[in-house]
Amino acid sequence: MSVIIHKDTKIIIQGFTGKMGTFHAEEMIKYGSNIVGGVTPGKGGQKHLDRPVFNTVKDAVKHTGATASILFVPPAFAADSAMEAADAGIKTCVAIVDGIPSHDMIRIKRYMRRYSRTEKMTLVGPNCAGIISPGKSMLGIMPGHIYKEGRVGIISRSGTLGYEAAQQMKNLDIGISTSVGIGGDPINGSSFRDIIEKFSKGKSYGSCWSDSLSIWRKCNRKS
Repeated sequence: MSVIIHKDTKIIIQGFTGKMGTFHAEEMIKYGSNIVGGVTPGKGGQKHLDRPVFNTVKDAVKHTGATASILFVPPAFAADSAMEAADAGIKTCVAIVDGIPSHDMIRIKRYMRRYSRTEKMTLVGPNCAGIISPGKSMLGIMPGHIYKEGRVGIISRSGTLGYEAAQQMKNLDIGISTSVGIGGDPINGSSFRDIIEKFSKGKSYGSCWSDSLSIWRKCNRKS
């Protein structure tokens, strides 16, 4: 069973009309992701890729009902973009961008403390490949064709190693429910533990990513 994103998850692109935002939005649309619009300040009211453009994430959420976003913005603006998404009610945000300063990530982590556990946005990344639920939705930059739909989850810091795992599993006829690239930066939005808990239907185990194997064993015993 897929987690975090599903076939009907409504997605917006932050940095929608830029070169990278446009390219990867097209790829996600081709894959079947439910892209309902995007945000580029100053271009609200326009259409791009036959979808509406909004000036703010708040407006985008209000008019589209989006619950997920992906950032294609310069590193200097990434922190503000992520915090804007959280304030607008986005539940899942993927920060693809590389080069976000560590002090900006610390600022985001502190900012997110104002939200309760149930209201807190899931931030994946930065410097990551994103999330894919094969056959349902893609919120990232991975090559979708290497993923076979199935029941096994993947969590990886490295995008490339995540791709390699997916391809080898496909060659063995093993399918994937959801693959999450949490990113390789020293400070990231979600840890191994955070994502394992989502695969485990919200049950909380352990205290840090190094406990992942024991957490997974506990999850299996609970399931």
